[in-house]
Amino acid sequence: MILVVSDRTQDGHVAPVVSELTRRGHEVEVFDPAVFPGRSEVTLESTHRGVRATLRWEEHDLDLDRVESVWYRRPGDFVLSDRLLAEEEKWIRLECQHLFRAMWASTPGLWVSDPAAIRQSSLKVVQLGCAIELGFEVPRFTVTNDVNRARRFIVACADGAVVKALAEPAIAYPNHLGFLYTHLITGHDLKLIDTVRFGPTFLQEYVPKRMDIRVTVIGSACFAVGIDSTQLRESRVDFRRAEVYDLPHRVLTLPQRVGTQCIDLVSRLGLMFGAIDLILAPDGRYLFLEINPNGQWYWLEEITGVPLTKTMCDLLAGTQRRP
Repeated sequence: MILVVSDRTQDGHVAPVVSELTRRGHEVEVFDPAVFPGRSEVTLESTHRGVRATLRWEEHDLDLDRVESVWYRRPGDFVLSDRLLAEEEKWIRLECQHLFRAMWASTPGLWVSDPAAIRQSSLKVVQLGCAIELGFEVPRFTVTNDVNRARRFIVACADGAVVKALAEPAIAYPNHLGFLYTHLITGHDLKLIDTVRFGPTFLQEYVPKRMDIRVTVIGSACFAVGIDSTQLRESRVDFRRAEVYDLPHRVLTLPQRVGTQCIDLVSRLGLMFGAIDLILAPDGRYLFLEINPNGQWYWLEEITGVPLTKTMCDLLAGTQRRP
């Protein structure tokens, strides 16, 4: 039994993986925590062997002891009763989180990836520190709410500095979602430097690039795709600003050292999957920007044909070959 934890209606990665696993004859269940507690039941109970966890939703009844591997993709958030007071909702949400963390911790088998490792490795400074320890070249950075330190850092960056979101990539306003792209600091921004004191500000040295590189690590396999992001003005600093399908993509062969570092980083962070962003500088250097432990990848397969679905299914089915 292979369990996929995600919202299959919103996550375009689920359908191709489930389809391929089913074609191979594997039993697959897809569960989204967003149906809890209103439309599903979870029970953890003691047995003579330890703790038994069961899940019931719609027409499904699953004993988690049967699960051999879990793809922890992009689960939705719990939908709680509108009859709760705000204080009660906050308390019950924390109780739900506690229950699910305990349930996942009680579920044996292969995890792609362990939820606790995903949470830990999502911390930007943790992943950057790990990358440095593994020998990656990482553009200088600082995270601070000290205005003077921020100003000195920006001035010290010969090619400029960028500001990024530290954790959340968007601000949810009442009527719209404001996305926070990586932004090259301008003279206008410097006039607003005092706003740094309002909270942590993630600043990083800007490095001109020849191209962006998305490296997808799945178990012991590593795939690199170059994205020619410099061809459009809006994507030169952050390729996410452009329609990604408009940017030329090509499969790359990384230097062995860089490929090994990518696989080692995913392993060091306790993950089985990682979407790594590198840049290739004009002088041929490969620089590490970040790793998303649950990042997007299917568009790379659609554009280039790189076999990511097959590789993910090999890993979940326990048939992945070691390099």
